Amino acid sequence: MYSRNIDGKTLTFGVSGLLYKSNVLMYDHQSESLWSQVKNQAVTGPMTGTRMQVLPSTITTWDQWRRRHPDTAVLSLETGHVRDYSRDPYESYYRSRSGLFGFFRELVSDFPGKEVVAGVLSDGVAKAYPLEEMRKGEPHTDRLGDKTLTFTFDQVTGELRITDQDNETVPYISTYWFVWKEIHPDSNLYRAPR
Repeated sequence: MYSRNIDGKTLTFGVSGLLYKSNVLMYDHQSESLWSQVKNQAVTGPMTGTRMQVLPSTITTWDQWRRRHPDTAVLSLETGHVRDYSRDPYESYYRSRSGLFGFFRELVSDFPGKEVVAGVLSDGVAKAYPLEEMRKGEPHTDRLGDKTLTFTFDQVTGELRITDQDNETVPYISTYWFVWKEIHPDSNLYRAPR
């Protein structure tokens, strides 16, 4: 999730339908620049190179979210369009172990490419943390740049929280490992101590 406030302006974003390094590009209505979600910056158009501020977010189920935030407002499914918004058109892709194009086997031979990771950037250093690993057992800690990161997973809410040594929340991007590696080729992958 990103802040829409960039360079003193509030931008309105939409989905372009285009891919950049296996990731869907957004566009802003004001300049029509294309924005990479994983790179968190504009990659074409007048705003090329402009960065977006990553905001803390979480992946969880509706049931877990509702328990934690019972007063949440939900958008209506009555949109006036024929499309069935209760059905995810990408559901089979999420369940499949293969990608659309299959090339990621060469890109990430050290770890399953379609594993979801929490991608963290700190002082220009990128690292990926497998969500499945972060959800197991006790909190994990790791050093990234000048920060000591602590990963805690709440079994009740399904929320992964990353904090630094000052207990400040560290934002992350949830994506497939092969997508993160394509955008951040120098990224390391966290391996839990055995």
